[in-house]
Amino acid sequence: MRALPALAKTTFAGFIVSLTVGLVAAFGTRLGFWSVAFGLHTLFPWCLGIGFITFVAGVVWILWAMIANDSTGARYGLIGLAGIVAVLVNPVLKYWDGHGMPPIADATTDTEHPPQFVSLLTQRGNDATPPAYNGDAPMVFDGKPTTVALVQHKYYGDIHSVAILMSPERLFKRAVSAAYGMGWNVVAIVPDEGRIEATDTSLFFGITDDIVIRVKPSGMGARLDIRSKARMDSDSGSRNPQRIRSFMKELAQMR
Repeated sequence: MRALPALAKTTFAGFIVSLTVGLVAAFGTRLGFWSVAFGLHTLFPWCLGIGFITFVAGVVWILWAMIANDSTGARYGLIGLAGIVAVLVNPVLKYWDGHGMPPIADATTDTEHPPQFVSLLTQRGNDATPPAYNGDAPMVFDGKPTTVALVQHKYYGDIHSVAILMSPERLFKRAVSAAYGMGWNVVAIVPDEGRIEATDTSLFFGITDDIVIRVKPSGMGARLDIRSKARMDSDSGSRNPQRIRSFMKELAQMR
C-alpha cells in the first residue's frame, strides 16, 4: 500500500514542522525578535494547529498499519507520532489544568493588604503592567460581573496567608530557602523588613513574572504572605496562583 508509507512520512514531516514553528516562536520571543503577544498568540497557535493535525494523521496511520499488518514506513510513523505527542503534551496539560478557571495575572495570599514590590520596581520596565495590586478591578467571568479579588477567593480558596507558631526570623530563613528551591532569581533579601523579591522566567518564551514575599510577626508566631504578578498584559496569568501553591508546598517541606 503506497498510501501507508506516505501517511507515515506525512506524520514525521508534520512533527518536524510543528516542532520547528514552536521553537521559532518560543526562542524568537525569548531573544527579543518579536513581542510576547506575537510569539505566544500568533506564531505558537500554528505549532499547535499543525501538531493536532499531525497527531490525527499519526493515529490514522498506526491504526491502518495494525489492521493491514503492514509495517512499511514504521520508523517515520512511530518517530512522528511519538514526537508530536511530546510537543503537544505540555500545552495540553496546562490547558486542562486551567480550563474553567479564571485567569488571574496578579495573585496574592492577602487581597486586602498585599505585599508591595520595592526592589523590582526599577526592573519591570515601562511596558510592564502597573505594579499596584487592584483587587477591586472589575472583570467578567463565566458571564457574571465580579472583581479580581472575589474571583480569586472563590476559585483559589486554598491560597491564603500562612500563620505559624515560629519566630519571624526562622520563617524568613525558610522562605528564602524555599524561594531558591523554586529555582527563582532572588533579587532582594531584606530581613529587617521581612521582604523577599524574586523573578521567575519561563524557559521557552522567556516570560518573566515578579514575586514578593512578606514575613512579619503575628501574635505568638509569624505570618507569611506572597504575591505573584505577571509583567505582561498578554499573559493570561493562570500560572500565578499555581506558582503560589507550589511555593507553599516547597515552604512546608523546609526544616
